Amino acid sequence: MDDEVISLGQVFATLRKHLVMIILTTVLGGLIAGVVTYFVMQPKYESTTMVLVNRKQTTAAGQYNDLQTDLQMINTYKDIITKDVVLKPVQENLQRKGVVVDSVGALAKDITVTNNENSQVMSVTATADDPYTARSIANETASVFRKKITTIMTNAKNVSIISRGTLNKTPVSPRKQLNLAIGLLAGLVLGILFAFVRELTDRTVKDAAFVTDVLNLPLLGTITDIETQGSIRLGTEGLQTNGRSRR
Repeated sequence: MDDEVISLGQVFATLRKHLVMIILTTVLGGLIAGVVTYFVMQPKYESTTMVLVNRKQTTAAGQYNDLQTDLQMINTYKDIITKDVVLKPVQENLQRKGVVVDSVGALAKDITVTNNENSQVMSVTATADDPYTARSIANETASVFRKKITTIMTNAKNVSIISRGTLNKTPVSPRKQLNLAIGLLAGLVLGILFAFVRELTDRTVKDAAFVTDVLNLPLLGTITDIETQGSIRLGTEGLQTNGRSRR
């Protein structure tokens, strides 16, 4: 029990000893995270359009089966949206409109398609460095998909764009507050680790008990701190000690 108390005391003593360094590394970590977040990382913007695809209905009795088939086909629709058959026309149409976009491969990485469980509604989300570009990509992708899917899959006749992408000028990344918190935490952890590393690698003897208990050596003597009562100066006038001169 005593060992645990002593060990805990040593931990706090080490932290107090290197407190200034720990504070400096914490502040430095926050500053680095702030510089990277505000001046290095490119803000990203998103825009989302929602699309509903229904297969051509057959009979009233088969509507339930058609619904289940539509739900199973969602993954197929997702795959088609991010393929060249859709994105190549999207790229060409946007370029004709003066919207600068990357290659088809890069465009596929900037588009994500999701849907809620048991929902036929797909959300097509585009990410770009500019909010206007993100909106254009999302809306154009939905429009091209609506035209292409009816020729690719003959039963997919009922394609509706429920809502078009809107302009969102609030960036979705980087998450500034989270990045700053991570930077401060990383600086704090590094400062604490460095403090303990310095303490563990310090081989100087700080206590007489270390010589007798750890090294098992006899203690020959100790030298205490001596406080000087006066000044010692050596000059052309002679040697002066504690205010008295000697020639």
